[in-house]
Amino acid sequence: MADMMFALGQTKKKKKEENKVRQTKAELKDVVITDTIEKDIRKGQFDRDQKWKATGRDQIKRNTNFDMARSLFGGTSSVNEPARGSDEGIEKKMGSMRVRDHQEDEDEDEVDEQEVQEEEDDEDEYEEEEEVEEYEEYEEEEEEDEDEDDEED
Repeated sequence: MADMMFALGQTKKKKKEENKVRQTKAELKDVVITDTIEKDIRKGQFDRDQKWKATGRDQIKRNTNFDMARSLFGGTSSVNEPARGSDEGIEKKMGSMRVRDHQEDEDEDEVDEQEVQEEEDDEDEYEEEEEVEEYEEYEEEEEEDEDEDDEED
């Protein structure tokens, strides 16, 4: 086939085309591409898509470490916990449980003190209302007694 190309004189033409392609490629290497609005938009879309995909992958990893029992019954589970059954993990969990229990006790004490104070306030208000009612009833009885005394005279 090379003989046919040589016979027809196309070898020179082919070499010219190849040289032209090489020259064009060499010139294009020196071209500086400037930022355009379209490029910025596409870059923003690409970054947004990459973040969305990374979030999806991370969610799958977090879901594998999810413990339904702890979620339902008040325990806390974190992704960075040591492996189950390891001494470090047990000590860490026990320490955090002690701290959490201590904090809950303090919170309960504060709530209890607040409840006691509120109950005392409510009782005081109720007693004041009862005293006012008793005093009003007493005044009404005295007025009735005075009216009866006035009628008897």
